[in-house]
Amino acid sequence: MSNNKLIVIDDEEIILRQFKFFFGRKGYEVFTASKGEDGLALLKEHDPDLMILDLHLAEGVQGVDILKQALEFKPGLKVAIHTGFGNDKDAVDMCLKMGAKVVLPKPITLDILKEELDKLQKM
Repeated sequence: MSNNKLIVIDDEEIILRQFKFFFGRKGYEVFTASKGEDGLALLKEHDPDLMILDLHLAEGVQGVDILKQALEFKPGLKVAIHTGFGNDKDAVDMCLKMGAKVVLPKPITLDILKEELDKLQKM
């Protein structure tokens, strides 16, 4: 059974605030982290079913490594990669092969992002 817990890992504070506010109003319990290490700790603490993960973070563990560790910890986790580096085809392909469900561009409207998360929840 799916829960409404969502973790967002992104190094842009404005994105973290927007997503937390928007998805919180849509019924999600939202946990945010600006560093990969913090996001992995939140994953283990709160056990969400959904994750939005920035592929390229400013510092620390990067998106591909976070994805690998997150899916090792929780194989059924549904991960949406959110990136402004959509032209980094090798990294995007690697994430999809590793188990990410979808790659979404930055910027993206919140309504489209919500539609994509709704689809993920139904998978």
